[in-house]
Amino acid sequence: MTAVLPEQPGRRERNKARTREAIVAATRALARERGLEQVTVAQIADRAEISRRTFFNYFGGVDEVVAAGTATTLQALGDAFLARPATEDPLAAVAAALREHPLDRELLLDWRPAGQLPEHRLHPLHHQVWRHHEEWLVQLLARRVGDADPLRPRTLAAALMAFFEVVERAWAPRTVDLDADEAVAVFNADLLRALDHARSGWRPLTR
Repeated sequence: MTAVLPEQPGRRERNKARTREAIVAATRALARERGLEQVTVAQIADRAEISRRTFFNYFGGVDEVVAAGTATTLQALGDAFLARPATEDPLAAVAAALREHPLDRELLLDWRPAGQLPEHRLHPLHHQVWRHHEEWLVQLLARRVGDADPLRPRTLAAALMAFFEVVERAWAPRTVDLDADEAVAVFNADLLRALDHARSGWRPLTR
């Protein structure tokens, strides 16, 4: 009789991590091919070679997969923001953090077909992803500015999300004529300029 060796410590965790990564990769690929709003759990499970039941062991829905797929970029940005001097105003700290850790291709390009116009609020799935990101931002800002008045981090988060949306809508059609690196650089430059406008009270910027 062949002895059954005990499972090595950590193997189960590594297998879970690989399955999670496979789900994220499959979702990203499908979103690039057909648009995120067209992606279903069944399609993701088929692409990742897992069952629907396995999918729901890891994620509650497609929106949670996108949130997980963009978490690394947002975590680096958040850490940089929280590390800024306490005396720096929040918008200045956000701008400085963006210069240290610009938004990357993962966040800006890898979840939509090239050149697709962003319509976050017009489809429930985009709305759910948007709310994931907004709530993350609220929690981050609350750690920075305090939450004695909960309207402070929430209104600041809403303003920053609005800046992102306005910049994205102006930027998305231009990505067709740019390679990925150029497109990402243009977005970050435009977002920083939008923050500069807000910090100046929308007075004309001087360079």
